[in-house]
Amino acid sequence: MTFDVFQVDWITIDIIIIVLLILLLIGVKVLKEIYRWRFFFSNVSTIRKVDNLQHINNQFSSISIKKCNLTKSSVFQQEKLIKPTIILIRRYRKLMLLKALTEAFCTFGYNVINLRLKMLTKNMMEQLIPDIEKELQQTFPAILTFHNQYFNLLSQNYNVIDFTKKVLPLNLLLKDYHCRNIILINPRLKSYNLEVYLTLLNDSNKNPKLSTIFSEKLNPFFKNKKVKTILHNNETFKYSPYTIIQKTKSTFKYYETLLLSVIFRYIEKQ
Repeated sequence: MTFDVFQVDWITIDIIIIVLLILLLIGVKVLKEIYRWRFFFSNVSTIRKVDNLQHINNQFSSISIKKCNLTKSSVFQQEKLIKPTIILIRRYRKLMLLKALTEAFCTFGYNVINLRLKMLTKNMMEQLIPDIEKELQQTFPAILTFHNQYFNLLSQNYNVIDFTKKVLPLNLLLKDYHCRNIILINPRLKSYNLEVYLTLLNDSNKNPKLSTIFSEKLNPFFKNKKVKTILHNNETFKYSPYTIIQKTKSTFKYYETLLLSVIFRYIEKQ
């Protein structure tokens, strides 16, 4: 029996080979993305505590604490070195970037609370914003008080770093003596939250605690043009500091150290 090379369906075989090569390239890309991050903290002195704050949630009607965990260093606990607590407000999906930033903050002696909030109202309507403001003002002190039942060295002074795309009405926190800084990371300036953001900027002129960090690009192809337009055309930015990190995407991939240095600059200026 002879093999007839001309009867083989080479088109089908070529398609299968091309599909397998594409899958291989995708797999390599995924592995490179996954394994560039550590899955565990490399600092052995880092302590992580996950909490269920249902009793705090019961006090609020507009917002809900979906997840909350405290990360701190046992080394700095022994040295009794107290620095303002850092509260990271994260998005709904897990970001490895925040894990790396959390470990970095703890290495420098900060206690870090990772927090995921959910608005119980679908849209922040004008009549609901004051209620959300008041509850946000009460949320962070309540969380700090809860954790101080177990860690007496947790400072009541705090810095808020917001990674959510939706701008939260944090106006009342600007008046809070214990709130040292509010840092917004890449807020999505859309029509539905632009007014909330501009109101926050105006209030920060009286209480200069607000800073904003933008990436130059929204994705690998398009620049964050709307941000530049607003920054250049709005007078309020003359009084509220902001930083645009050049060549970065919204994920700050490969620019995590630069992002960390900018955050430290805003935190430590106080």
